[in-house]
Amino acid sequence: MMTPVREKLTSSILNRYPDTVSEGFDARAGNESRFPIGDEIPIITAMNALNSNDLRRSSVILPSLLSVIGLWLAQPPFEIWWLGFVALLPLIYLIALKQRFRRRDYLIIWFVSSVYWLISLQGLRHAHPLMHGPWLALGVYLAVYQTAFVAFSRYLYHRGPGLLVVVPLAWVALEYVRNYLLTGISVLMLGHVLVKVPVLVQIADLFGGYGVSALLALGNLFLWQTLQVCRRKINRTDYGFTFGITLASFLAVLTYGNYRLNEPMGEPLARFALIQRNEKVEYVLNPERQIEIFQGYAASSVDAARQTSEVIDAYIWPESMYSATNPNVYLLPDATVPPQFHGTLQDFETGIRNQQRYFTERAGFVQSALRREQPTSTQAPELIVGCGVIEYGEQINVYSAVINIDSNHQVETWYGKTHLVMFGEYIPILPSLPGLSNLVPPGMGLEPGSGGALMRVANTWVAPNVCIETAVERVAINQMHEFYLANQTPDVIATVTNDGWFDNTSVIDHHLRCAQMVAIACRRPILSAANNGPTAWIDSRGQIIERLKTGENGFVIAAPKKDERISLIVRIGDWPAAATVIICVALGLCVRRRSPDKDVQAVDHNKPDAGLDPEADKELPAC
Repeated sequence: MMTPVREKLTSSILNRYPDTVSEGFDARAGNESRFPIGDEIPIITAMNALNSNDLRRSSVILPSLLSVIGLWLAQPPFEIWWLGFVALLPLIYLIALKQRFRRRDYLIIWFVSSVYWLISLQGLRHAHPLMHGPWLALGVYLAVYQTAFVAFSRYLYHRGPGLLVVVPLAWVALEYVRNYLLTGISVLMLGHVLVKVPVLVQIADLFGGYGVSALLALGNLFLWQTLQVCRRKINRTDYGFTFGITLASFLAVLTYGNYRLNEPMGEPLARFALIQRNEKVEYVLNPERQIEIFQGYAASSVDAARQTSEVIDAYIWPESMYSATNPNVYLLPDATVPPQFHGTLQDFETGIRNQQRYFTERAGFVQSALRREQPTSTQAPELIVGCGVIEYGEQINVYSAVINIDSNHQVETWYGKTHLVMFGEYIPILPSLPGLSNLVPPGMGLEPGSGGALMRVANTWVAPNVCIETAVERVAINQMHEFYLANQTPDVIATVTNDGWFDNTSVIDHHLRCAQMVAIACRRPILSAANNGPTAWIDSRGQIIERLKTGENGFVIAAPKKDERISLIVRIGDWPAAATVIICVALGLCVRRRSPDKDVQAVDHNKPDAGLDPEADKELPAC
């Protein structure tokens, strides 16, 4: 007679693979010579091998397409945020599939994901004809992360750890790697989907955008298991555990979010005018065009002063808009005569001093004009402007910088951009290759700054950022962490950027969403002044108080309030997210696919219906 375990196992095989086992075989006939227990495991292996070969391309293409369509619609320009709670369902389906994946299947996921990234970031190619190559490279590179998510999750899931552990852990770990590897980029993190749902994103001050992404991944997993329990594919005990974890997580997030949103703000800070114009930009601008841009921003600043009854303490101009053929220059003690200058060292030093004097006179002209428009002002307003800085020493160093010009028309301090844009502000390797350096466009040889800086405007300390530094979340957070350790935390973050390169594309909105998440993580208002956009006043809760439309000429008057809260992520950094990478590596090294003998033992010792539970035998197929 067949044992109960053998009978249940053979019955399960007949039910799942009726076309493979002979129709004449009676599982309950007790004919052990036809189907001895020793042969059961090879037959199971054969069934799985046959089934894995039947994985059709449509089984991978359709879920991959559905996932990227959901992610695309959830983000700008459509912003259907609730799709973020279902966009990962097709990928979880692929993770749970028992069939073996071939290289072709992963290539399909990678290709479909590449299309998603290329469409989402297509605005990057508008910057310069040479940017088509980096745009393509960035798209296919970022697609690796979705592919790795499916591959690594399948590796873990089919070797023991459940989806409740695997899905949120793997997703956050890969987002962390993406924020650091190859200079890093935070654009289109999963958590950005929820920026228009304030109560759900306040946990960013605990774990950064990673925490919001983990919440969404958990929500997707809960919906997946809800579908599976309705189809009786998983047992109710496992589902109950997932339900409890999900319910507790969302209740905690909602409670914390409401608490943070209702905390009172402090005293009013300085008043700022954020200036935006839609100036067409190119890598090479002739002197007349540079002066025209400068005059346009000066005129818009005067309009802001004229139309605002309250005293404006400082005007913020976008990245590089103040240079106008006259960057801020410094002569270092070890300066030598540049090869392109025809004259003696004394002549060169005289020329530098003249340029510095002209820089001061120009600032005085602008500031005096602004003060005249505001009679109640007791002193000239300060300027926080995007402007090039050149240091002449043994070698010439050029920086994309933010300059603080005080009410006496003097440069009080300046900040050099620390996180440069690869292929935008520098090109690795190419400039050092003989015969190829001429291919590098002018302006792609910048130096990184030495670190964060603070600027004082009235009663307000300002921490400047430039361009992509708010689009790489860790840059602003790490600077805030350094300020915190030095007991010099700023009151606001001012970011200046020139997104005119990207025309009227969704890249601008993606940049704004990054800034909103940084505002929450740092618990500081962000004042963004941008050419073409996004120009916005964002409060320390990540909410947009006022914003100009993309491409609009105008200004925003920002009057932020003091927020003395120091967030957890500013105190300790992003170590919780880093821990997910460590855990994933440890799991990847430790988990082993169980042998067939152990699977039979698991059926023999568990509850009677364990052999029929798809979750119980998930380790049988290879991934």
